[in-house]
Amino acid sequence: MSASTPSLNILISGSGIAGPALAFWLHKFLPSSQITIVERSPEPRLGGQAIDLRSSCVPIVDRMGLLGKVREKTTTEAGMEFVYADGVRKATFPVSGNMEQQSMTSEFEILRGDMAKILYDESKELENVKYVFDDMITAVEEKDSGKVEVTFKNNLPKAEYDLVVGADGMMSRTRRLVFGHGPKNDDYLYRLGQYSALFTMPRTDEDTKFAQWYNAPKGRLFLLRPDQYGTTRAYISVTDSNLSRFDKIDKLLKEGTREQQEAWFEEEFQGAGWQTERVLTEMKNADDYYVQQIAQVKMDTWVKGHVVLLGDAAYCPSPISGVGTSSAIVGAYVLAGELSKSPTDIPHALSQYDKVTRTYVDKAQRLVPGAPQLANPQTEWGITFFNTVTGVFAHPFAKRFGSVVGSWFLAFGGSTVWSPPDYGRAEK
Repeated sequence: MSASTPSLNILISGSGIAGPALAFWLHKFLPSSQITIVERSPEPRLGGQAIDLRSSCVPIVDRMGLLGKVREKTTTEAGMEFVYADGVRKATFPVSGNMEQQSMTSEFEILRGDMAKILYDESKELENVKYVFDDMITAVEEKDSGKVEVTFKNNLPKAEYDLVVGADGMMSRTRRLVFGHGPKNDDYLYRLGQYSALFTMPRTDEDTKFAQWYNAPKGRLFLLRPDQYGTTRAYISVTDSNLSRFDKIDKLLKEGTREQQEAWFEEEFQGAGWQTERVLTEMKNADDYYVQQIAQVKMDTWVKGHVVLLGDAAYCPSPISGVGTSSAIVGAYVLAGELSKSPTDIPHALSQYDKVTRTYVDKAQRLVPGAPQLANPQTEWGITFFNTVTGVFAHPFAKRFGSVVGSWFLAFGGSTVWSPPDYGRAEK
């Protein structure tokens, strides 16, 4: 950046993955800029289940000098096993050992909290980067001057910024304040007909080094995954194309108690077999329980004036895509890069960010036809058919088709399946 390049005052809402990644790259590309990250939680949010780094995200994290730290914190998961109805037979997909053709378990499988901490630790001491916790945006107003006036709930005073970035997740408050609830009044959510409860359980001898996937009729799923801390991460999901099945849990997510939500899952999982009793018992005991709707965020534009959305707030591809975290990191790199190219013309930089990143997002949001219903059958016959298919794909001969699958779905593609512009390398 030349001496004549202006110093930007940038506000980022959200301290998860996308926000700190953006702060990192802004510091590298526009080092004199002032960057404030505001987070409504009173401390860094370091919880969450397993995420992974795939495809085009991997070389970006490598450029950040963080790939070694990610490797040190991987979950130790050895692969994915699809457990059949008898609880014994399985279709096994071990890790590939090849970052250019990853399996269902990534070579860089890591807990969300561990990845968030790596990014937080890397960015919190950077010059001109400031974190503010226990606060949130309550109003955003674009001024004729091109500045954005922002009002906060707690400690931060009202202030003007050159740019405001909403990186505050799938249910982004920034998105609602600036872009409204969408033309269909659906908060820009494309519902996929799946709701999940996620929590941590004590590990037992029933758990293995493999993630264990078990289907029960009526679209019910258990997914148990190991971590490096001696515990097991549990996901239990209900899937149905008939969205009215979720009317009650939708209401409970807005105004119900945890106990009422748990009761909904208990009722749904009655008679599901396998480890039902254990998992439901541990759900009640977990101190990190939470529930989420599985959905995608779809918007025609992520830009309005000098406000821009990033990561899940803009284009959540859903956990079943396998590239939610990758999309956030790719978007952060592109946004910082485009701002560094046009720091005196922020609208142009944001327009370019939208244009470039969307070519990746369009691929990231591409799901297997029929997903997630296809992998969560409603009938015993459907589960038998699904298990038969997984058994076929688990056979060694099927691996030869991996490159074909990777060219269509980013989660199984290599690091060059999509390449961002080269805005420069961060040097340690």
